[in-house]
Amino acid sequence: MEIKVYDESGKVVKTCSAEMIDLEFGTVRTIMEILNIESVADTGELLHTVYGAWDQLVKILNRCFPDMVYEDWNHVKLKELMPVIVGILKYSFSEILTIPKDPKN
Repeated sequence: MEIKVYDESGKVVKTCSAEMIDLEFGTVRTIMEILNIESVADTGELLHTVYGAWDQLVKILNRCFPDMVYEDWNHVKLKELMPVIVGILKYSFSEILTIPKDPKN
């Protein structure tokens, strides 16, 4: 996953690649609470939720994109940001599915 940072004229000034990290359960829970995935009916509602929890969300995103600074996030296109957030969640869930199951249970 990549994030691009733009200047005022729309020119890409920075591109950062994600470092897929092993997110703790609390971090995944926080993302799900922020986005309230189950009850989001449309994109407008999702945007409102993200706006309300922006600082908390940036802390999580900075863990995956260590080359980004807080101000960089103000210059990321929303249509590129939302798939990254969903991608982080999908990656976390796919990692959970790789956990071996005990055949006795």
